[in-house]
Amino acid sequence: MRKQSVNLWAVLVCVVIGQIIPALWYYLFAEQWAALNGFEKSAMDSANSSVPYLASIVSSAFMAYTLGWVFTKIPVKSGYIGFLIGLLFGIVFVLFEIIVKDMFSKRALELSLIDGGVSVIIYCITGFILGIWRKYE
Repeated sequence: MRKQSVNLWAVLVCVVIGQIIPALWYYLFAEQWAALNGFEKSAMDSANSSVPYLASIVSSAFMAYTLGWVFTKIPVKSGYIGFLIGLLFGIVFVLFEIIVKDMFSKRALELSLIDGGVSVIIYCITGFILGIWRKYE
């Protein structure tokens, strides 16, 4: 029987997608997100640090690799199953956590759904890609 391993090319593609999707997402929800956070447009325009972007890349890499590793243990053998597991992980491990933490911070549910929704989408797409683009040793 062939042993499944993490496909690093698939992980790299997922990291790139994990940067593109949030950029588009927050472009669409920029005004709502800023208002819900109480940010002024001028303050947002002046924030040009590269640190959050670097952290996002590193975080995406760890998430995609870890999900790929989990998929080798289950093992996931299709894009559909990968998508469903990504959906489950995104909702349970990210969205619910954001909602609960935002509740304690007295933030609007809408903000939680904006911030957590993009993660759910990324987990679903990552799960699909890793499920369909498997590697065997």
